[in-house]
Amino acid sequence: MKIALKEWDDPVLAPYRKVVGSPHAERLDRFVRTCGVYFLARALGDVHKDIHLRLPNFGLLSNDYMAVNLAVPVADAERPAVTDLYHEVLCNAWFIADQVAGYPEISSTEIEELITRNQAQHRQEMKNACYLYPEVSANVQGFVRSRVSSEGIYLFSDTGAGSVDQSVFIFFRRDGREECLTYLHGSVLPLGSSHIEYLAASASGQPDWQALEMWRERKKNGGSEPELRKARNRISEELSKGTETTLARAKMKLYVREQMNDIRIIFGGGGDCEHPYRTAVMRPFSENLFSRNISPDIVGLPIPRDLELGDRGARWMRRLSVAYGLSFTRQELADFTYPKDVDDPKPDEIWKLSKEVSEAPTKDVC
Repeated sequence: MKIALKEWDDPVLAPYRKVVGSPHAERLDRFVRTCGVYFLARALGDVHKDIHLRLPNFGLLSNDYMAVNLAVPVADAERPAVTDLYHEVLCNAWFIADQVAGYPEISSTEIEELITRNQAQHRQEMKNACYLYPEVSANVQGFVRSRVSSEGIYLFSDTGAGSVDQSVFIFFRRDGREECLTYLHGSVLPLGSSHIEYLAASASGQPDWQALEMWRERKKNGGSEPELRKARNRISEELSKGTETTLARAKMKLYVREQMNDIRIIFGGGGDCEHPYRTAVMRPFSENLFSRNISPDIVGLPIPRDLELGDRGARWMRRLSVAYGLSFTRQELADFTYPKDVDDPKPDEIWKLSKEVSEAPTKDVC
């Protein structure tokens, strides 16, 4: 994303700048793109290989079809520069996957040559086979397709290792059948679960990888050391502020602001836990953003009925919900609208709650 937005001095690019050894942005841009293609192509190559092992005759029939979907956070996906780069990387990785399966050692120059050859051969096919889809939409795909889902406004808070991705959306069914998601706002907050051990390690004065691994194990086992408590509390405070901002910006999109009082919450992601994440997300509902304290319902993601999962598999489903959502063809995926395509209502279009005016009591009432 930093490459797409031309944020060349961002610290996340420091290792790549060191390898490139050149101040030229063009070389850094090309190298990062190439690394992204190779990273994805290796994984996709294994997928291709597994499909052919399971289906030896795949590809022999004219209607055999294989495609790939990539999930992107809503806050990033609505930026054309970002989606264009992600789509380019995905397409190039998809069509060189078979050539880099098995994790071979290969130079960046050789990768670039493979990309150039495949772009010429598969340019049109790339557009049809590779699709970008909002990560939240993928996460809730099982929910919106289930019989227990209901229309309304939702906050989805997805806790991963690196970030907490939040989106407020309205779920409705067009013509009573077609599932649709209209996003009001999306945020990517750098407060994922790996930040807990990083803050704890930094507080202990040893932010090296051995210390990070030690603190990760302690966190995983529910450790209550002072360093972990302080880390959790700091993340809780920052996430609470970030959640309030997410909700406030989403509220500005509503014609009926009181609609936000009926919001429901969906928690997801492998890092989801009670503290600091759930407690922080719930805090803004009892503060200034709302006209009264509210207790929104927490909606669980149902286990898909078309998957054969044992007890252990069911426990892992919250980590696999994105993968499940991406397993459908693009025609089957729920339609969506990005926040940038939802206009803010004008002041005179905002519905105002009218106050009831009590009539003066008559002498008969008295």
